[in-house]
Amino acid sequence: MFFSGEVPFVRLLFPLIIGILVAYTFANPLIYSLRFGLIILLFGSFLIGLLAYKKYNLFRWRWLFGLLIHFCLILLAYELTIHFSGQFDPSHFSKLKSKTLFVKIINEPKSSTGIVRFESEVIAVYSNKRIQNTNGKLLIAMKLDPLDAIEVNYGDIFLIPANYQEVEPSYNPGEFDFKSYLNNKQIYFQIFIQADQAKRVFQNTGHPFISFALKLRKDLVKKFNRYMPDREASSMAATLILGYRADLNKDIIEAYSKTGTMHVLSVSGMHVGIVFLVLSFLLKPMSSSKKLIVLRAIIIIAVIWFYALLTGFSPSVCRSALMLSFVVLGKAMNKNQNTYNLIAISAFFLLLYDPYYLFDVGFQLSYLAVIGLVYFHPIIFDVFYIKNKLLEPIWSYCALSIAAQLATFPLSIYYFHQFPIYFLLSNLLIVLPVAFIMYAGISFLIIPYPLIIQPLGRFLNWLINFTNDILYKIEQLPFSAMEGIWISTFEYMLISSLLILFVFWQLFRNKIIIWLSIFSGILLVSSLSIKSIGNYNRHELIFFSLRKNTAIAYLFKGQSIVITDVKPSDKLNAFSIKPSISMRGIEESLVFDPEQQFSGTNYWSDSDFMQFGNFRILRWRNDFNKFIPNKKIGVDLLLISKGSVQKLRYIREVVNFKSVIIDSSNPQYKIEAWLKEAKSLKISCISLKKVPAYIVKLD
Repeated sequence: MFFSGEVPFVRLLFPLIIGILVAYTFANPLIYSLRFGLIILLFGSFLIGLLAYKKYNLFRWRWLFGLLIHFCLILLAYELTIHFSGQFDPSHFSKLKSKTLFVKIINEPKSSTGIVRFESEVIAVYSNKRIQNTNGKLLIAMKLDPLDAIEVNYGDIFLIPANYQEVEPSYNPGEFDFKSYLNNKQIYFQIFIQADQAKRVFQNTGHPFISFALKLRKDLVKKFNRYMPDREASSMAATLILGYRADLNKDIIEAYSKTGTMHVLSVSGMHVGIVFLVLSFLLKPMSSSKKLIVLRAIIIIAVIWFYALLTGFSPSVCRSALMLSFVVLGKAMNKNQNTYNLIAISAFFLLLYDPYYLFDVGFQLSYLAVIGLVYFHPIIFDVFYIKNKLLEPIWSYCALSIAAQLATFPLSIYYFHQFPIYFLLSNLLIVLPVAFIMYAGISFLIIPYPLIIQPLGRFLNWLINFTNDILYKIEQLPFSAMEGIWISTFEYMLISSLLILFVFWQLFRNKIIIWLSIFSGILLVSSLSIKSIGNYNRHELIFFSLRKNTAIAYLFKGQSIVITDVKPSDKLNAFSIKPSISMRGIEESLVFDPEQQFSGTNYWSDSDFMQFGNFRILRWRNDFNKFIPNKKIGVDLLLISKGSVQKLRYIREVVNFKSVIIDSSNPQYKIEAWLKEAKSLKISCISLKKVPAYIVKLD
């Protein structure tokens, strides 16, 4: 495939990744404090070895030099990762007492339903009549006053109260881990404030180049909105060409996701490649002399990086821009480059710039896709030999789609839990329309004349709607996507190992690889089978931890029912309830309102009294406060929902229960009072407010 001398950055990338992973999982303050001394020691040993290389015939120990370089890179990556995390930084704002914070907006604010959200850098804290410089990021949600809405922009500095809180973890099984997502962006705290709690101190203090790019992008988005009659189409154009997804319809996102064309909505290598082709065509006359060729390379690289900035500097765009920069430089200097080395160079420098890119899903998928395209495409393309000049490029594009899907599908199903069945058909049908949209969209943005851009805007509007209609129709086909695919980390590693073993088989054709593949396959099938059997035999209750609502799921023999006051169309249902059931191998559930009466083969409810198998639950309500039964009611669990005011001492006189659950629909002061009372009465009591969901295993 390649010689080791051709891919030095492939070899250097591995110790860099190891150092990042070690720092991510084992951040030690002692090692971090000694980091510079260790790096100097290793680098000094390397220099001494170079000076003594000939004198002492150290060529026999030349592997030591490579080992020293690798250890230096591991330590460098370790230091960079911990430095970025701010874990041991004494000037982090969270380690200083403060009453107010000076925060600087560091990204483009996004507004939705009267709330504007943005990331900020805490540049200083104020306490005891003293301002102290700090660092660290804070996520801010600001509720705007509809009568006096203030404009919030990148680079603005505000003075806000210091009543921030730590970002909460996910509490329910299968729920998206927002805390880990923000932690990978070095954001550990968040705050919700009213607009009148924030006082603007300075405006437009951000980097002038970034400010200009954000303002230009806003103007270009407005241009799409002005000349394209359909708002949905204009939002799509802004997403495809500028990476501006704020106004994108959720139905469109779902259609692209289920048809395997989500990469189109994420500005990536294809988009940067089209910009590169447009620039190469426009600057083709600048190839008559060496000076003009170098100047053309500089212009192309500058414009590509400005486009990357304009679209938000996503990892996939940065990867493409960096790789193309090296390609353009290589062509200008008449030097050929190894593709794998180019991929490794871009990853190496991006990880030096931000080690936490390694944990970004976009970064991971982008590199897997490009490696898959480079390696698997020739293998797949050679499966069929096609002489027809019309069919050959079609088959080549099919091979590209299969190669990218093959390389990324283990990670895709691990993160997104679905696989698009008709990805090949979808990609084949939209490749030309999307290319035309990109070319027409770029022309639309460049041309200043209304006489030309008015018909061009209408054409772009029609073309986007035409493309969307294709995907909507494919999405509605039977079995358009396999959903609810939940694999463990171990199963993901097994699937990935089978792919890697396939690559090794292509290179070495060794029998050991076949046996390893068989062993990995048996382990994978066994793991999936055991999990499937376990899911079918699962008999349990899940009491969900929600903010203000009630939700209980009963799972039995591969089926489930959900008792909740959350509507099926509510975001909370898709975010917190459905994933918990889906990860247990159940696609559909029967949903009942807590006030509703229902019954089945081994469950029933009259809204207050519920029985699941042999497990009985009483939902206490104020109507029972004056209820005096002939004898004590016996239940396994007492559920206290919103509206109840009765004390546990009285309830225990009329109900014989083993434990108590207080759900999140109750106000905090009541929850605290019940917990205190339960402790004094030595009653097992659980609050579902800001704690993991409570799961009861049934017989």
